[in-house]
Amino acid sequence: MPFDHVCPRCEQDWVRPYRFKDDGARFLLCPECDSMWWPGETVAIPCARQLDDVVSARLGVAEPWADRVWADVLEPVPGGADVRE
Repeated sequence: MPFDHVCPRCEQDWVRPYRFKDDGARFLLCPECDSMWWPGETVAIPCARQLDDVVSARLGVAEPWADRVWADVLEPVPGGADVRE
């Protein structure tokens, strides 16, 4: 069953499963406010990370979107499969 949760931080969009293209690491993301959670974390405000911070750390750069777009780095999990799978 796919994960089905309104973002607790912005309450404007659904939290959806995504993965990083380089290694397939999965996570949950609110595409409205860019809040993200790793598998096994509670989808709650205190546990939220900012996508920009995580991508910056993964790529070792200060500005992750200076010369790339989301589609270069991450993608929705096909079929909306549960990130916990």
